[in-house]
Parts: sequence; structure tokens; C-alpha cells
Amino acid sequence: MLTLRRRTLAAALLAGKGLDAVSTVVVLSLSDSVREAVPLSRALMAAFGPVGGMAVLTVVTMVVVGVLAESGVLVDRLVDGGTPDWYVPGLRATVYLGCAAWFALVGLWNLSHLL
Repeated sequence: MLTLRRRTLAAALLAGKGLDAVSTVVVLSLSDSVREAVPLSRALMAAFGPVGGMAVLTVVTMVVVGVLAESGVLVDRLVDGGTPDWYVPGLRATVYLGCAAWFALVGLWNLSHLL
């Protein structure tokens, strides 16, 4: 059951980041007046092309957010289980879903440039 929850949270993050990645590539390819603002994204797209760069960035994002989301387990172990029962799953859900919502909003913002 716990693995299913993690997979569901990771799937939500992937959906949000996927919308961001796809919208970034689409907007950059269709509009000459828009430029990628994030230096890491620009560097990765220069090195691997627009699609490859965004794919690499998506993988990096999934790993970094996953580590941050699971950091509650480390905190719980450091205090010998002294955190409340809701802390670890609450932190995990908050980080995954918060990041998923953020990336989805950024993706929608990107698409608004096409209007």
C-alpha cells in the first residue's frame, strides 16, 4: 500500500512536470518572442536539444523532489521516531503535490503565451 501511495505521488509530480516540459518545448518552438528564463534549462537544451534537455531536466527534477520528499524518513530516524505519526507521510505528500501543482501552473502559464 505504501509503495502505491509513493507511485501515485510520483505520478502526480510527473504529470505536472510533464506539462511544464511539453509546454516549454511547444512554446519555444512556436514563438520567437519567448525565451527560456531558467539557466539550467537553457544549458540542458543547448547541450541535448529542446526535447532531450527537458527530458534530462524532468529526470533530475523527479530525483531531487523525491529525495526532498523522503527526507522526512531521515528526520524521523535522527530523532529516534520522535516525530508525530503524520509527519513522514504528510511531508511526502506536501512536497510531491506542492511541486506537482507548481509545475502544472508553470505549464499552464507557458501555454498562455500562445494565446
